[in-house]
Amino acid sequence: MDQRLKVIICGGGIAGFATALLLREDHDVTVLESSSLNQELGAAITLSMNASRLLRSSLARAGFDSVKARYVEAEKFQELHWKDLSVLLEWEMEMITKKYDEPWWYFSRQDVHGELKRAALSTDGLGTTPHLELGAHVDKIDLSNKTVHLKDGRTFTGDVIIGSDGIRTATGNSVFGQLKSVTQGLSAYRCMIPTDRMRNDPDTAMLVDSAKVLMLIGPDRRIVAYPCSSWEFMNFVCIFPDETERRIQWGTNVTVAEMVEQFKDFHPSVAKFLAMATDTGVWQLRDRDPLSTLVKGCFALIGDAAHAMGPHQGQGGCQAIEDAEALRIVLKGATVQDVEQRLKIFDELRVERVKTVIENTREMAPKKTTEKEVNHKTTQTYSDYYWRYKMTPEAVKAMNEHGFAMKLTNPVTGEICL
Repeated sequence: MDQRLKVIICGGGIAGFATALLLREDHDVTVLESSSLNQELGAAITLSMNASRLLRSSLARAGFDSVKARYVEAEKFQELHWKDLSVLLEWEMEMITKKYDEPWWYFSRQDVHGELKRAALSTDGLGTTPHLELGAHVDKIDLSNKTVHLKDGRTFTGDVIIGSDGIRTATGNSVFGQLKSVTQGLSAYRCMIPTDRMRNDPDTAMLVDSAKVLMLIGPDRRIVAYPCSSWEFMNFVCIFPDETERRIQWGTNVTVAEMVEQFKDFHPSVAKFLAMATDTGVWQLRDRDPLSTLVKGCFALIGDAAHAMGPHQGQGGCQAIEDAEALRIVLKGATVQDVEQRLKIFDELRVERVKTVIENTREMAPKKTTEKEVNHKTTQTYSDYYWRYKMTPEAVKAMNEHGFAMKLTNPVTGEICL
């Protein structure tokens, strides 16, 4: 019987629970979550083809149910001019899904997080059920003893420690020193509007005529909209230049009127649909310079803790799902003695890829300008680099290159053997 490692995951967000779900088959997992409620913050998330192929294979085999997560499947992608709504770019998604052989899914963050959490903690899933510890605020990581120290004095010891505790990562700061995030000079209003409210108004019905990612492209501002939660809501992300220091990214309440005012010179229908929101928040867009390594000893950093990035390419959540699958594969059949060797393979798989994604995301961000004309460069310039990537065979290949005789026995379900 293969040895089951004790894995401690610090952080119960999307990255943390995706990893817990995939590791529970072969390892004994504990999830340490700092909040007492463990509810995902934010509005919605797109998980495009590089992530959906994992949701439909390895994560589905482990118990993830996309229907329970209330997905909406993309039918169209549009980029429209901010002033007159003329079409700058349009794709029917059938062409894209045929090329990459996977769907593009939209979710509310709460829905997809809730389903990953449900599946990860299910008593009838693969392997053993992970233990979730709430109110677990990490103080420091002691790698010499493979121990997580909490602020209340409790300790947890394991064979592998995974930091998935977000952009302000306590685990990453403890292991690597202060990991600073940097402002992009941008903030974003986010809101959710009931779809029926928009369908019933002739001036906004065009936004919900199909399941599309809609981008309104201005010279220095951008609005992104798409449906989620089984079409119950439309999610809006309204990005604008902003030098305001917002220490609490999600805790800054603003009025709907402020959001409408910021985009008042867009096409008149924009003010109308934004005014349909009942509340909104403003989110300072911050990221982190790419790290040269994501591992040290028995520790690995994943998700926003490892590679915080802006929303301009829709890859933050996708890269977290890739992280989880990479860890599943490199830790398959691992022993305490070879954990560090295995995590170095994870590092090789992830460092250069997430570095490129961060750099591409920065390049595609709106730029502050006084120009009134759009200098249009489609936001999909780098999409093929993201979407064609198949983490499962790439990770299996890396394992074999390092002397591990691993096979992908079922590409549909992601099953592997060593």
